[in-house]
Amino acid sequence: MRRTHAGSRRIAPCTMAAVAVVFGWTPHAAADRVGGSNLPPSKPSLKGRISEDGATVALVFGTSVGATTNAGPTLLAEPSGILETTIGYAQIFKTAAGRVDVSVNLANSRYMSFSEADELSGTAAAALIHDWGGAQSSLALTVSSGSDVEERLTETSLVFEHAVTAGDTKPYIRAEAALLQYRDLPGPAGPFQNQDDRDRIASRVLAGLRRTLTEQITVEAGAGVDVKTYLEPTDDFGVARDSVSLFPLIGLAYAGEHASFRAVYTPFLRLYREPLFDEAWKHGYQIEGEAKLSDEWKVFGAARYGFEETDFLIASSAYERVMLGGITVTLPQGTLTFAASRSWRTYDGLGLLALGRSDDKTEFAISGDLPLDKTMSLNARLSYLAYESSFGFVETDALTAMIGMSYAVTR
Repeated sequence: MRRTHAGSRRIAPCTMAAVAVVFGWTPHAAADRVGGSNLPPSKPSLKGRISEDGATVALVFGTSVGATTNAGPTLLAEPSGILETTIGYAQIFKTAAGRVDVSVNLANSRYMSFSEADELSGTAAAALIHDWGGAQSSLALTVSSGSDVEERLTETSLVFEHAVTAGDTKPYIRAEAALLQYRDLPGPAGPFQNQDDRDRIASRVLAGLRRTLTEQITVEAGAGVDVKTYLEPTDDFGVARDSVSLFPLIGLAYAGEHASFRAVYTPFLRLYREPLFDEAWKHGYQIEGEAKLSDEWKVFGAARYGFEETDFLIASSAYERVMLGGITVTLPQGTLTFAASRSWRTYDGLGLLALGRSDDKTEFAISGDLPLDKTMSLNARLSYLAYESSFGFVETDALTAMIGMSYAVTR
């Protein structure tokens, strides 16, 4: 890891609190900015292990050991041994009101030499799905909590969706609300450690319709509103963060025998409560697909571009562009997957401080799964991450190797 400091910067007139952030920026604060992985997870998955007509209960337990050149990873580049543990449980109930899906997932990553980077997360979810005959309604409640070197976050979300499932034209409506509660980071209070001013309610309503053109092709169109309301009127820098976004949506999907594809484009008008920020049109898209080349070979890829809240400095937001691709080989002995991703971020609103920032991250991973019997599997993963940011002219990388066992049962 290499870290150098830029020369003096010209600070535009702004709040004294924002000026303090720039001159008070420390290596430990910078260590929190690498972010999570964009690669597909290699942990034992519950998805696909239960079905309405097959197994109704699934339990997965996995444990792995390994080492990394950079725990976290962070800009501090602390090498460490790793112990990972995952537990997953899922079950389907059939009731008079409909089908109930319940799942619980726990994960813990412990870094032996750098405990500040330890990762702990838990998620509990329950969904009620009711079929009306030609239509389907669902109501889902999810509670998740996690902590790592970046943040301590508990999120509670409620999602309702109703969609027509019969006919060529299928209207739908989706409403969701989430309460995000951040806990302070360890250490002395500061602009990066104190996160209570980030607590917010995020809500969204979307209505649209899907139109079947052929057996393989479906188009989608809709519109909605997204509202972010912070529990504190202003953040620690005296800036109001509330915003309202109005957006249309258009999408195209293809589902064939050997390939599938889906693309969604969403421009939106962002309206701010804070007069420092200009109202503007933003843009986002998501493209994902996969193709089965043979019984043994499958390729997959995705691209997304979006505008999202980052809570970095003075209520900033960021454009993030991610490209992902990979290939999975299924052999009699097991499966082998190679995946790679590249992501770019540019930040919005930093002009108030006469600052600019862009981040660049590249990831590679090779993972394998070797079944030993009907319940036990041996798995391994080798991954590499490279990250650099123009903010402070920092860069770091991480090479990680893991090997472990998983136990899965269904009933």
